[in-house]
Amino acid sequence: MTSGSATLAELFGEPGSAALWAGGTMHAATALHTGAQAWSQALQRAGIVAGDRVICALPNDATFAMLVCATLASGITLVPVPEREPLDALLVPLDARLAVATTASHRYVVTPGHDGGPPRDSIVARDASVRTDDIAFLLRTSGTSMAPRFVALRDSGVLAVLHSHLPRMAIDDRSVLAVLPWHHAFGMVLDLLPALLRARCVVSAGPAARDADALRMLARAHAVEHLSMVPLTASRLAATPGGVAFLESLSGGLIGGAPIDARLAGIMARTRLRIGYGQTEASPGIMLSEPGEFTDALLGRPVGCEVRIEPDDVLAFRGPNACAGVWDNGALQPLSASRWHRTGDIVSMRGDAYTYVGRSSMTFKLANGRMVPAPHLEAAIRRALPQVTDVVLTPHAGEFIDVCYSTADGRAVPDDALRAALGGLGDNMGCSVRIETGQWTRTPKGEIDRRQLPVSR
Repeated sequence: MTSGSATLAELFGEPGSAALWAGGTMHAATALHTGAQAWSQALQRAGIVAGDRVICALPNDATFAMLVCATLASGITLVPVPEREPLDALLVPLDARLAVATTASHRYVVTPGHDGGPPRDSIVARDASVRTDDIAFLLRTSGTSMAPRFVALRDSGVLAVLHSHLPRMAIDDRSVLAVLPWHHAFGMVLDLLPALLRARCVVSAGPAARDADALRMLARAHAVEHLSMVPLTASRLAATPGGVAFLESLSGGLIGGAPIDARLAGIMARTRLRIGYGQTEASPGIMLSEPGEFTDALLGRPVGCEVRIEPDDVLAFRGPNACAGVWDNGALQPLSASRWHRTGDIVSMRGDAYTYVGRSSMTFKLANGRMVPAPHLEAAIRRALPQVTDVVLTPHAGEFIDVCYSTADGRAVPDDALRAALGGLGDNMGCSVRIETGQWTRTPKGEIDRRQLPVSR
């Protein structure tokens, strides 16, 4: 498969060159293509056509890859969700014709055959009344922008991101280790699809994705050259014996999903990987850095779209990568294709590149009416006190600002220094709590989970 100017249907309707290793079995490219064709025919026999929705609740395996190729080639909207998602609660709200899962729990849920292809028995599909023509995927957001929701990615939007990102990804004829979940936008559009189009082999990490030692063993066994991941995975790999050397050996890959800190940036600057920034609503590509260009909180520069910083310092983007809308109340709620879409991320400029400051949702108000722009103040503390590696401001009793922080040397920072860094809000500081670096609760992407701070009240 090559990108060129072909449509998604044309790209994924042709035989690929990438083999897939998953679950201890190597599936040749021809077997994946044959399986995808079998799924296309089985869905067609069930009356499932372009514009219908099919839910995929599978691990990163051969069936998942076959189903992606089959639905893209047929114009069917795929809705990937986690493997153990309760499908009974999704079929009707998503007005889906069918779900494919590892376990059949419903009349309209089918399991794949032993070879990853469709089941031998005829597929029975439920009726549906809504069409999502020209929508490749409904992908659920991670919830960083707002409450998790299903976002509709246009065929043209996904294709635009592939066209803008593929030439920069150094993935051609490489062996790719897949650790990102394919039901997420990053894993689907910037990992699986490029690998299916250009790679020599895709190695699904499966349960080993959270075990750094197991990942390195898997990578060695399959001569892996390309790896995209979240910062937490990169940190875990770097902490293992030989992990830094492994990262330096990779020919390419993207680090995304969360901002990186200065410590990890220093390690990654010796690699050929690059930062990738985006959101599900951007299909999900907005920015890239150059290979080996890593500094703390760097986002990169726009690729394939326009960006601007709004008056409140929130980043907005516009371009062909913008999503078509969101799925709500049993139908697609469209959004203007020419809109400026606010990301909710507060950013700043460092030279000609954009850097992450924080989420606009982190701002809070005190009982006296004073607004606390937490992202800006946290950045100010890090600038004023370079020994501070992580810092989170939280409201206390509605009247005070508590400062939770870690330091590189493990030593406490005097409260007077923290108050000075808070500027005009220094008088509103309550308590400060130094937290050991390893004691923060982090999200799967590596960000500090502000809902679970290790602080006693």
